[in-house]
Amino acid sequence: MFGTGKKGDKKPSEISMMPRDMAPDLLVVASELVIRDRDQLTAEALQLPVGQRCTVVSPFDPGLAAGISSPYVLSLFNSPLDLDLLADKVIAARSAGYDTVMVIAVNPTQLVALGQWLDKRASAGRLQGLRLMVASDLDGVCRQLVSRLKPVTEDNVIRMPATTEVDNTVYKNFFVFSPELHALVARIRGFAGNGISRACLLGGPGSGKTTLAYYYYLQRSKGKFVSVNLAAESVGDKAAIKSLLCGHVSGAFPGAGARTGAFQHARDGVCFLDESHEINGAVMEVLMEALDSGQYLPYGASAKQPLDCAVLYATNRSWTHLMNSVNLDQFTRLGASTLLVPELSKREEDMIAVAAAALAKLASRCTNWVAPTGLSSEAWAVIRDCRWHGNIRGLVRVLESAFVDTATLRGGDTLIRATEIEAGIQLWEPKSHHSHQIYSVA
Repeated sequence: MFGTGKKGDKKPSEISMMPRDMAPDLLVVASELVIRDRDQLTAEALQLPVGQRCTVVSPFDPGLAAGISSPYVLSLFNSPLDLDLLADKVIAARSAGYDTVMVIAVNPTQLVALGQWLDKRASAGRLQGLRLMVASDLDGVCRQLVSRLKPVTEDNVIRMPATTEVDNTVYKNFFVFSPELHALVARIRGFAGNGISRACLLGGPGSGKTTLAYYYYLQRSKGKFVSVNLAAESVGDKAAIKSLLCGHVSGAFPGAGARTGAFQHARDGVCFLDESHEINGAVMEVLMEALDSGQYLPYGASAKQPLDCAVLYATNRSWTHLMNSVNLDQFTRLGASTLLVPELSKREEDMIAVAAAALAKLASRCTNWVAPTGLSSEAWAVIRDCRWHGNIRGLVRVLESAFVDTATLRGGDTLIRATEIEAGIQLWEPKSHHSHQIYSVA
């Protein structure tokens, strides 16, 4: 028989303190107001594998204070702002060596509250061991639950300065909830820890390549992070590019003072070359000099300098596009291993976190507008099913547009409707556009 928390089972407070090998496989935490008939929450109804057991407890069950023994916890439609106790117990269990995971299931109407909670936990460095799910009812939870019952191998957020090269105390959150992104983060950490100092991040626009390059820098834990946008800086002038990357000495050209180039400024850290589909012509010539021999000559200097930094490239173009942009001999000298950034449309849990955080940020700025608290079920379905060629950037632009329309055209409505989302998609995420053909898809 499946453990369902019905009369005759062990009391929840006893179950939560059980040894791990005796605890139910899934601990469901749901208030009586949310679930009035606990017979709906059997292991069979939740589609758990045969032989696995679940138990239902209240968020206020005193046994939760003693700790969580079950490998998986489902927070079922609880207010996100009341999740600190459960999340702290999950972290405590993971700190004790267990791989405990909590699945947070929210209604789309709760997304602003979820975003507020995620931001608070991320700022405190306590966002770990979590999976996310949006569902409008219990049937929706049952359809998705088994896909969420998987290990969480990485922290759920990467924190980075809003401006990586300017002293600034403002940080932003890059959420890591999907298994696809967990795998990529682990691969990046492996690169940094095993001496791979050339890598190319491939991903569509707005997919998070800069943040992931910065994560590599954090794992490398050396030098400085220096970013160069080649699309903005490449002017076809070799002297200008050489000065930018390699620096120049005083007097290199009339009136010139000495300049520290990106390679030297990074020291043994990371030089991040964004928009690297612009690696051609003068840029390629300068890079070949540095990458081929591991040393470079500042413009106007007489002695070369060692190239100590790692060089990471990022592009939103396909690998085929990059390969065809230069001759093969030059291309192979770049010596880059590839890191494929999955599209947001393939990472629903990250999409949930991005949407929640964006709506919470918009709501926090409202003064005399009535801020929406979330989305209608139909609006979430439109977001979930969108292709998102613009990835995170595209989703945020659409949500901003829909938020403003809801607050100004339907002031007082607490939910963003599908019509506002669809209008935003027409503006910022068109289904067909000539640029879609050139972008990398991972």
